[in-house]
Amino acid sequence: MKKIFYLAAAMSIVAFASCEKQGGKEDDKEAIKVTVAEDALVLHLPFEDGSVAKGEGVTFASKEGKAELVDGFIGKAYTNTSGDAKEAGYLKYNLAATNCINSLKSFTFSAWVKRPALGSGAFFSVNGGEHDWGSTFHLMFDNSGVGEDGATYQQFNARFDPLRVGEDGAKVEGNLWLNVQGPEFAKVDEWFHVARTYDAATGAWGVYADGVLTHDGVAMDGDVPFGELDFSSPTMNALYIGGWAAIIDGVNNQDWMTFFNGSVDEVRMYNRALTDQEIGQLWQQEKLINLE
Repeated sequence: MKKIFYLAAAMSIVAFASCEKQGGKEDDKEAIKVTVAEDALVLHLPFEDGSVAKGEGVTFASKEGKAELVDGFIGKAYTNTSGDAKEAGYLKYNLAATNCINSLKSFTFSAWVKRPALGSGAFFSVNGGEHDWGSTFHLMFDNSGVGEDGATYQQFNARFDPLRVGEDGAKVEGNLWLNVQGPEFAKVDEWFHVARTYDAATGAWGVYADGVLTHDGVAMDGDVPFGELDFSSPTMNALYIGGWAAIIDGVNNQDWMTFFNGSVDEVRMYNRALTDQEIGQLWQQEKLINLE
């Protein structure tokens, strides 16, 4: 459900959030550091030169198609320079057998995105699994349209395919869809911040736009909360920014599985669900770096 009353809390966060200065130069972007939940941060892709700032078992592999690293929200960002969601433009990262994603039980995903037009497109996709979606952790924008209230809406979809324990005690593939839609995600030609959280202890999930909780709920497995995620797929070996793992790996070739037409910057993943306050602080701290 929408959490409009969080807007006031987020505005208070904006007023009091601060960044840690490293070196004392007020006009130096490198002097500002994001300090939110540092102990829980497991992956950070800043896209400055393709290197991984933090991420166990994650290494940059290649730029493909029309993917380039151009001016972004903070420094450089991934961009599909083709201007066409049907044209390939993605970054590939290799994943070792043990990596920071396949060990997640709970998580928070955070990134800045910018698009020249609304529409479908995958911007974060981890391969693995035996199903025809060909991904274990996948984030995308999907259908857009105008609602009865006259507002333009955009879907912000998430699909997770963790392993589950079947009735016979063996692991089987499960799936978890956490799809939402709203005008918060229908921005064009401007950077905005998106975040998603999932807490294994309660099954609670949340979706945020520009630091404010917009949707939440509880993921259920039958009559009980979904519980811990298990991404230990033996076929997980790649992470893609800007494209579907299923298309890139040849698992599927459906035309609607389009590439991301736009830019992505400052991807961060945490090994727990950040609080509403922490998400607001993260959004504000990265905004302050952008303004320096």
